[in-house]
Amino acid sequence: MKTFFTATIASVLLAGIAAAGTVNFSNFTSLWEVQSGGTPVGGGFVAVGTGSDIDFSDADLAQAGLTSNFVQFGAGTTFGDPVAAFGFDGFFSGAATADGGSADFNGKPIWLVAGTGADAASSNALLVIDTGKTYGPDAPLFAESVDLNTGTLVLGTIDGVAVNPNATGAIQMAPVGGVVIPEPGVSVLALFAAGFLALRRRR
Repeated sequence: MKTFFTATIASVLLAGIAAAGTVNFSNFTSLWEVQSGGTPVGGGFVAVGTGSDIDFSDADLAQAGLTSNFVQFGAGTTFGDPVAAFGFDGFFSGAATADGGSADFNGKPIWLVAGTGADAASSNALLVIDTGKTYGPDAPLFAESVDLNTGTLVLGTIDGVAVNPNATGAIQMAPVGGVVIPEPGVSVLALFAAGFLALRRRR
């Protein structure tokens, strides 16, 4: 009897492992720093998943589409995680595990989605990469790795100056929900102007 239960438990565990594909997602290879309005993003969310019928040509329509049609694959992560990202804002690293052969994912595109909030709906800026890769069943094991330079940037822009001296460059999230995020250069000019006014008042 004991042997039967041991074999049964082992079979269940093996079945679970067999249906668990993995997508590793990180920007520590490309070293592109993710920013919002010229500032490296801290916290927020980063996830991989898939979706359909989402218009990425308009940031607000994209947010609405991601809120209703994005299906997340496994667990996500955050920017600047003290362990996974060594506390570096603008950087992330995660490993999502789920069944790539399920109806929700099999044959569908792998998207890398990130935002400043806990999810797409609560974010005031979003980033989406269509990696050009697709989900699939274990054969014998489904595994992919994606980065910010994998595929096509469909929401967001390559712009600004990276804060981290080791970064390749900066990618800006697209503002959503009617939020106006100043361009990186405008933010710097505004700081200089504020400082100049403060000096004049002191005189």
